[in-house]
Order: sequence, then structure tokens, then C-alpha cells
Amino acid sequence: LETKYYIRLNVADRSGVLAQIATVFGDHRISLASVIQKETDETGQTAELVLMTHRAREAAVQRALEQLEGLPVVNEVGNMLRVEE
Repeated sequence: LETKYYIRLNVADRSGVLAQIATVFGDHRISLASVIQKETDETGQTAELVLMTHRAREAAVQRALEQLEGLPVVNEVGNMLRVEE
């Protein structure tokens, strides 16, 4: 299956986090169409990232999400939704 994906992540709010996440997607040949940082919890120093990919294979997205879950800067992979065109 190849389509676009909407992904929500809860991450540490500090420098270098987005670079680590983008590297994981790049390693799996997944191109990001957009990245939005939503609500920041200053007390917990966390942020929510909303990512939209270009068309990608689901197997690659699943592997990337598994790898992201292992990163110390990723607190939670919240949602992954297929975006049908």
C-alpha cells in the first residue's frame, strides 16, 4: 500500500529533536510534506508534532514508527492515519 500519512508524535521540546525524527524518516525513504508543532507543555517540556508525509509505502512507515518509538526524545507515537487521495 502506498499513500500519504498523517502522524502525531509527543516529543521532548528541545533542540535537535526534529533533526532526529527527520533522519529516521529519511533513512526509510519517507519524504515529509509538512511538520507542525502544536501545543507546547512548558512544565513537562514536551511538544506535539503533526507530520504529513508525501506518498510512501506503509511497510516503510511502520518500520520508521517502530524506530521512532525507540528514540529517547519520542514520548509517544499518538496516531498514524492513511490519507486517501
